[in-house]
This record gives sequence, structure tokens and C-alpha cells, in this order.
Amino acid sequence: MSKLRVLRAFDRIGVWGAILEARKAGLWPWSGLTVVLYHRVVGVDNVGGLDPDLIDATPEEFDQQMAFLRRHFVPVGLPEVQRAARGAERLPPNAVLVTFDDGYRDNYENALPILVRHGLKGVFFVSTSYVTERRLFWWEQVSYFIRQARRFQAALTYPEPVQLDLRDAGARAAATSRINRLIKDRFDLDINRLLADLARACDVPWSPERERELADPTLMSWEQVRGLLDAGMAVGSHTCNHRVLETLPEPELDRELADSRRELESRLGQTIDSIAYPVGRSIARRRPIRDALRRAGYQVGFTARPGINRFRGGELDDLYDLKRLPIDRGTSGFASRAHLAVPWLAR
Repeated sequence: MSKLRVLRAFDRIGVWGAILEARKAGLWPWSGLTVVLYHRVVGVDNVGGLDPDLIDATPEEFDQQMAFLRRHFVPVGLPEVQRAARGAERLPPNAVLVTFDDGYRDNYENALPILVRHGLKGVFFVSTSYVTERRLFWWEQVSYFIRQARRFQAALTYPEPVQLDLRDAGARAAATSRINRLIKDRFDLDINRLLADLARACDVPWSPERERELADPTLMSWEQVRGLLDAGMAVGSHTCNHRVLETLPEPELDRELADSRRELESRLGQTIDSIAYPVGRSIARRRPIRDALRRAGYQVGFTARPGINRFRGGELDDLYDLKRLPIDRGTSGFASRAHLAVPWLAR
């Protein structure tokens, strides 16, 4: 029997709900802080020419998911998590925190009203340079250039010779994944040079005006970011340019961390000391990154590694390596419920 069939069968007889209720009552050994991660909450027909695969939930799906969290978990906000992280407060059994990465406009327009209606607190991690400069996120540019390519083959020269097959939808999806992996893994990459090379290779016209035309309806404004705070939500850093931290030389790493925090504090008028790592890789064994986080003044850091954050001696295991459960629209409802109940199933 396949894994999915087992998960569905357990869901039908109420296993996942029973586990969550036991956790909520403090009767289950896997209690702790569950953090869920979203990026986009929008209808598939409302992304313009951008990539619909980046949608984690439609507003209708998100509403159902938040109702499920409200029923089976105890909602908490970032301030409670930070106090608990320092051992100054204990979180209730089966606490849940809802988070969003990047700074998509639909977070404000679609997700925020649903959170408020269900009495849930969200944390919105913002990549500051994109919001300020009205630029399109680099992964959206990669997807756009490849989806709009006017050639069946594309040859890149930077950072190395790369031949991309663009003959059909499947080939273009593979090409997108290949370029995204390169950006995520290549040390000291000049990402603007790579994106310019990709636009040229795909024969896609590109200009600052066209980029802003796509970015404005896609990204939050600073007024909307401030509106999140007014609604009782929290805001944290997602660096300036959404660069994967381990790919950056130390001076650039320090700038990405410090400049994003400085701009958030200047724009919002409050202390910002939480961060979600772009791409979300664990930094448990990455001492240079941990040292840079301390230099920049961050107290709490979130990964995209699934799991429950456990407390030992009254404090969270690792304040710089908090786990989050990514919510993926490709994961069916019963599988999402299983992952929430037993997060290691998502690995």
C-alpha cells in the first residue's frame, strides 16, 4: 500500500485529528511549537504572467486550513515565541504560528483578512530591497524569462556555459529548476548578470519599466507592510535580496542581514530581531552564518525544515534553527493534516 493511501485511510478514521487533540491537551509526547510556512495565497488565475506553481493555497483553501489550525491548535504570536525562546514564558501545548515569506501583495490582500477572522497571528518575513525598489523577485524573473522565451534553445555564458532546452512545457519546467538550483548553490554569484544573460538567451525584452509593471501588483508596498502591524501581525527580515546565506562572502552576508534589519526598523519604527532564511536551509552547523546573525542583532531564525520545535529545560532547542512546515498546494488536504499531526511524515 502506498504512503498516500495509508495517510488517506488514517485520515478517514480520524487518526490525525485525534493525535492533534491529544497534543493540544498535553497528552502526546510530540507537543511543542508548530510553525507553518506560506508564500502565496491567491487564485491560480490571478498571477498575471507569473508562475502559478508558487501558489501555496487559494484564498478558499487557506480559509479552510486556518479553520483547521484554529480547531486543533493553540494560536500564538511572535512575541510569545520570542519570550518562550528565552525561557521567560511557556507556550501552551500544541502552539501554532503562521508565517509568510517574501512579501507578496496577496499576503496582505487575501491572507490577512482570513487570519484576522480566525483569530490567528501571522509573521510576515519581507525581502526589503524588492519592496523598496519595486523589483521582481529573482525566481519570478527566471520563471518569466523561460515561460516567455521566443526560442526553443537558450545558451547561457555566465557563470558557466549552459544549454537550455525550451521546446515544450516540460522542458521549460526543467530549465527553470536548473537555473534556480544554480542560483541557490553557486557561491559569490553575480545574480543580476545571470538574469540579464538569461533574458538575452531567451530573447525576452526586459527593462526597468517592464519589471516595475510586473512587480507593482505582485509585491506589498511599505504602507501595506505597516498595515500588517496595525492589524496585530508581526514583521521580520527575509534579507535584502533573498540570497541564500551560505552562498555569500562574509561582507555581503553582513550587508544582507544588517541592511534589511535597518530598513525594516526605519520603515516600521520598531525593533526587528527575527529572520527567515531564504530557501530555508538549516544553519545548525554553519558557525559563520550564526556569528553573522549575532553581529546583525537577530535573536530568532526560521528554516523551512519540517518538524516540531521542542522545549528542553524550558527553552527552545535552537533559536537560530527553528523548524517550519511548508504548506504546498500540491499536497492534498489529508496529507497536509497528516504532516501537521506528525511532521516527520513531510520529510
